[in-house]
Parts: sequence; structure tokens; C-alpha cells
Amino acid sequence: MKVHTTIGPGLGEGIYHQELAIAPTKAGISHLSKPRRDLVYQGIVADTFEPDFVIEDHFIPELKCLRGSFAAEHLVQVFCYCKFWRLRTSLLVDFGKQSLMWKRFLYRSQSTGFPETPLPDFVSAPALATTIVQAVSTCLDEVGLGYRQTTWNGLVRAALLAIGCQVHLNPTITVLSYPGITVCSLVIHGDCAVYVTALTDGINATDRATLQTHLRWLNLEWGIIFHFGKSTADLVFVKHPKKQSAYLPESAGTPSLPPIEFQHL
Repeated sequence: MKVHTTIGPGLGEGIYHQELAIAPTKAGISHLSKPRRDLVYQGIVADTFEPDFVIEDHFIPELKCLRGSFAAEHLVQVFCYCKFWRLRTSLLVDFGKQSLMWKRFLYRSQSTGFPETPLPDFVSAPALATTIVQAVSTCLDEVGLGYRQTTWNGLVRAALLAIGCQVHLNPTITVLSYPGITVCSLVIHGDCAVYVTALTDGINATDRATLQTHLRWLNLEWGIIFHFGKSTADLVFVKHPKKQSAYLPESAGTPSLPPIEFQHL
């Protein structure tokens, strides 16, 4: 509160961070200021985290300067930090208001597995599908729930690269006359797409429709949605939509795309 009173509200986060960093240093409290660390799985970087502070063996404070209230994305952010640093307590602090606003959160680690899901008949490469599911299941067993969508996208990519799969991250396509459209799925061996969601209520119709859009414009027959929730995990196989939209020309779904070149990074 002293920093908020001295400086006043509504300035950039940086000045509050610099002033707050002085206090634990003077008090001899072991802490890290903006530590940047990689989350590595099977020797591959899946994501990078950089919290404002880590008060070692205690908690993680994260500074904000907001016009509105704390949002769900801020909660996800500090939970990811707590999971990565293996700490239970986090503190969101908002310097954007007339009075200092703060909220304390407790993170609880959750472990689970995917339900048994038989392969549908439309999966044209059952061995590949089984390999993908097994690799991602192993990753989930080893890591546990709690990370955001971007982190899980990186973890799934790392898990598949580690077993020798060819993975194309965020491929670009041409949609109608618009080139360079990024698709937020992983393309595996040029045979299927993997779409990752996390920390929502589960796989819904929108997720299925999104992957079907990816499959149609990537000209792939099938894909898998992996969901990493707050306390459960799920997966579902999705088929290329054969029926064309009434709003698209008949040629939609068979775009002329350059061949995808895969690199094992």
C-alpha cells in the first residue's frame, strides 16, 4: 500500500515493479524479479514464463494496472505461474484504481487421464492416431493439469516431436482469395490435425466446428481435439465436413495449397 500511496494510481506497471523490488531486497527476503524460465518437456521448450516476482518458497505476486476488474485470463496466468514454480499461493495486485486492489488465490494441483475412446471408422491412419493419443496421454500423466491453452499446445507438440512425429505448428493456408491465414492446429505427418483447448468447461460444438474448418481448408480427413480442463481431460475425433456451406463456393474445401514441408525441430 505504501507504493500505491507514494506514487499514486494509473501509471505503467514498470514503475510499481521497480519500487516494489526494493522492499524484499532491503529486508533480505529471498526473491526473484521477473525471472524468465522455460518449460521444457522431453528436451523441447514448450512455453516460457516470466512472472513479476517469485517470493521463493512462499508466493507469487503479479502486478496489474487495470481500468476494469481482474479478468479470467489474469487468474489463468497466476495459476500457470504457481504450477510451474510449484507454489500454492498467488496474489494479483491492481495499481490502476483509486484504492489498491488485490486478490489472493490458492492453486491446487490436479491429476487425471483421458477417457477410453475407440477409434472411429473415419480415421484413415489408426496406427498414427493411437501413437498420438498414447504420447499425449503420457505427457498428461507426467505434467498434470493446470496449464493454459498455449502451454498445452507447446507440450503436445513437444510430446509428438519427441517420439519422431513430423509436426507443423500453426500452418498458413489460403482461404478463398485471402492468403497467409494461420490455422491454430498442429498438422501431424500431413495426415491429420490436432487442436488443443484448455481450462474451459470441456469440448463443445464450437471446438468441433473450429477443427472441421481447419480440416476443410487444410484438406485433411480427420483430426483430434485434446482438452485439458481444470479437473478433467477429454479427447474427441473429428471428421472432415463433407457438406459444403451454403455461403461458400463448391470449390471450398479443396484449396490449391503448396506442399507443407516438415522440419523436426
